[in-house]
Amino acid sequence: ADGFKTLKDGEGRFKASLESDEQGLLSLYEAAHVALNGEGILDEALAFATKTLKSHKICSPAFQKQVQFALRLPIWKCVPRSLTRHYIDIYSEDASHNQKLLVFAKLDFNMLQSDHRKELNEVTR
Repeated sequence: ADGFKTLKDGEGRFKASLESDEQGLLSLYEAAHVALNGEGILDEALAFATKTLKSHKICSPAFQKQVQFALRLPIWKCVPRSLTRHYIDIYSEDASHNQKLLVFAKLDFNMLQSDHRKELNEVTR
């Protein structure tokens, strides 16, 4: 929690420059969710990031979807593999995506899903 003190200005508020860093705000939001009792600075960071992300107009539609998803369900509350399909869809809409990486991610996801189906089929027999 002490590392978050560097994000505050001399008056004890979060720096105004943080509001223009969309990816940084999302990271701050996600990090603040792991606060323990007594870590007030993380509670403040969560309130600041939530308010700013909700009120900030985001240009990229792909990033907007990522923010909306995170505001509904923070990453740490999800099973990592279940997030994969969501992030594949978001990444495919990003203008700077790598087509080969995207194809590989989809192939990997589908192969693993097929393996899970086979295992589930065997277990239910």
